[in-house]
Amino acid sequence: MIPQIFLYFSIPMLRAFFIGLIILANACNQADAEQVRKPNTSWQSTDQPPVYPGCEDRESTADQWDCFQASISRAVGVFFTDNPFPLNPNAPKAVVLHVAVDQKGKVQLKGMEPDNDLAIRKAMQMAIEKLPTMSPATKTNLGVTAQVQFRIPIQLQN
Repeated sequence: MIPQIFLYFSIPMLRAFFIGLIILANACNQADAEQVRKPNTSWQSTDQPPVYPGCEDRESTADQWDCFQASISRAVGVFFTDNPFPLNPNAPKAVVLHVAVDQKGKVQLKGMEPDNDLAIRKAMQMAIEKLPTMSPATKTNLGVTAQVQFRIPIQLQN
């Protein structure tokens, strides 16, 4: 005996329905497969931080990181030595730069605290833009480069 629901549909109509159902189910599976899933990217002690040019020969990643921070501070200091910048008497005596190194090793100024002096911000932006391209950070468990953000304190003097 044929169920009553099938009496309203012809055989070609049922075939088209089931073929459409199969195509729809397959399309949903492909959409799920095409989604890029971000891996867990929390920083691990075994990951390689960005390496400033000239710091590659340091033995440990901690030494490379210290060299990295010192090199950026030194490069910013050299920039201001070569390009004197008169400070406003009310300007802060120190700032903290929020800096990122992208996957290609390019350094970018993301922010500054305090960020209440536009002239200091523009000068810091120019100093950061003069930094060389460096080796980007690497997630060693994934074998991919990663963008990292960090903070660097800078003392300001007249």
